[in-house]
Amino acid sequence: MAMLGMFVSFVVIGALQALYGPAVPGMQDRFGISAGEVGLVLAMHFVGALLGVLGTSRMRRWGNRAFLIIALTATAVGCLGFAMAPVWPAALAAAFVVGLGFGWIDVGVNELFIEYYGSNGTGMLNLLHGVFGAGAVLGPLFIGALPRQMYVWSFVVCAALCLIALLTVRGVSGRPVRHTRQDVRWAAVGRMTALFMIFFVLHVGVESGVGGWETSHLVSLGWAAGPAAMATSAFWLALTGIRFAISPIARFFTAQQIVLASLVLVMVGTVLAHWNPAAPVGYILTGIGVGPLFPTGLIWLTEKLPGVPGVTSYVIAMSMLGGVLPSLVGGAVEQWGPGVIPTTIAAMGAVCVLVALVIRSLASPLRAPHDAPANRVSGAAKGAT
Repeated sequence: MAMLGMFVSFVVIGALQALYGPAVPGMQDRFGISAGEVGLVLAMHFVGALLGVLGTSRMRRWGNRAFLIIALTATAVGCLGFAMAPVWPAALAAAFVVGLGFGWIDVGVNELFIEYYGSNGTGMLNLLHGVFGAGAVLGPLFIGALPRQMYVWSFVVCAALCLIALLTVRGVSGRPVRHTRQDVRWAAVGRMTALFMIFFVLHVGVESGVGGWETSHLVSLGWAAGPAAMATSAFWLALTGIRFAISPIARFFTAQQIVLASLVLVMVGTVLAHWNPAAPVGYILTGIGVGPLFPTGLIWLTEKLPGVPGVTSYVIAMSMLGGVLPSLVGGAVEQWGPGVIPTTIAAMGAVCVLVALVIRSLASPLRAPHDAPANRVSGAAKGAT
């Protein structure tokens, strides 16, 4: 049951990531604020999420069950606070709390899956992130079906789902696996961690770049705004769908093989996007390629740096900078026009490929401890009922 609860938690954070944008008109009506002031809610959520991500390693020392209770409760309280906030400052404070819970769930649940399934967890982690994507699709659909002044009910539903997930954590036990090692080459660990940080920033940048700029590129090619937006939705559906598709077949391939094959698709897709008649197909291929990179990249990270405490938190925190890279695309568009959009995204993808090849060429600076599987199971097995 606990695994089901963790899947529900990822539906929630996937939806939350996508809810603020569609809720903007309702927030403006309710609080009488400008578009610039609305942007503060995203900033507060981001700050909370960043602090949550960075604090997960310390929080999990209290035990897996206590961690999940705190993370889910914080998210539920934040969502209810945001829905019931009487004034704008209270809504901003609630968004910060939502962000904290978001960050804790994002890193903590990923780590629990990795610790329980180990290097065999590629399929399950892709399924988990597929559920995240489903939440990101369903959230805006739900809020779009409501009158705009009733946007708060979407946050109430997220709070209710968190409370449902709380009912499943009773069987969770254990603490994160920690290994005291005397033979670690910490300089090599630092280099490997830095490479993975760059890898995650770049592929998240590709994802955000296509999501943010595909519509503009297609409109510049003569598409109407509506069909262009629908084509962008196809990119997100491809990104989410491939995660579900990979889940049952991932055991036949290594994480490294999936990452490298996915990067090939990213490059083929971004190159194809330069050809006007096939641009939407190119972006769909890019979505298929970029979809597995985040969850499978986490497994690859664990294989290269087994048992290193906090490394998942640091890499996920750094990956958030990938959301800033689309601004570079915007700068290129101002300089050379919208035709440069696929070129800029392809350049990000090419550098990401180079970084992945460097990671592939480097041996792990440490080997997994012999007792890792036993510790992993004892830390989470009771949660997988």
